[in-house]
Amino acid sequence: MRISTLTLIAAALLTPGLQTAKIAAQDPPGTTRQTEFSADHSHDYASLFELDLTIDDFTFPLLDGGEIRLRDAVKGHKLVLIHYFATWCHNSNYDVVTINDLYRKYRDAGLEVIAVCEYSSRDSIRKFVEKHKPIYKIAIEGAGKRNERVSSTHYKYRMKAADSRLWGTPLNILIEEQNITSDGEAITLRARVAKGELIKSEVEELINKK
Repeated sequence: MRISTLTLIAAALLTPGLQTAKIAAQDPPGTTRQTEFSADHSHDYASLFELDLTIDDFTFPLLDGGEIRLRDAVKGHKLVLIHYFATWCHNSNYDVVTINDLYRKYRDAGLEVIAVCEYSSRDSIRKFVEKHKPIYKIAIEGAGKRNERVSSTHYKYRMKAADSRLWGTPLNILIEEQNITSDGEAITLRARVAKGELIKSEVEELINKK
C-alpha cells in the first residue's frame, strides 16, 4: 500500500520526540528547562552544592537608581543570596516567588538577597517587577544585550560551577557569613550554588542550621 507524503508528515508531527522538539524550538532563546525538548514550562529545581568558588566584588546599577556594591551589601548578614536571572526565562519567573517567600521570612534573621538581571531590557525588567513585585534589590549587569553573555560575571561563575545550560538562568549563589573575607577584591573563596530554581525547603534547612 502506497503511503502519501502528507501521511508521513502527519505521522512525524505526532511522534512525541519530534513534536516536543518542534514546540521547544518556539520558546524564547535561553529558556531554562530540565531537558532541551520539554514541551511544557516545567520547574527546573536544582539542589545546592558547595564548591571552591571565588566571588569578586562588583558594583552594578540598581533598577530604581543608584548602585549596589557587593562588598557593602554583604556586611552584617549571615547568608547572602546572589540571584542571577533573566525576565524572559520562565524558571526565573517561578524562582521569584520562592525568593520572595524566603526573604520575607528570614531577612530579619540575617538573609540578604541581591538579584542581578541579565540579557533583559529595562522595560522588560519593570514589567517583571510589576508582575511579580519582588521585595529585594534588583541590579542590572551590562546593557541587557544577549551578545554580552560570555563577558558577564554570571557566565564566569556558572562556567566554574560546570553549568552546561546555554543561558544558565536562574543561577543562585549562596554565601555564608563565615566565608566572607574582611577586605580585598574577593568577597569569598567558597560558596553554595544551585544551577536552577532554589528548593525552598533546602534553603530553609541551611538557614535553620546557621
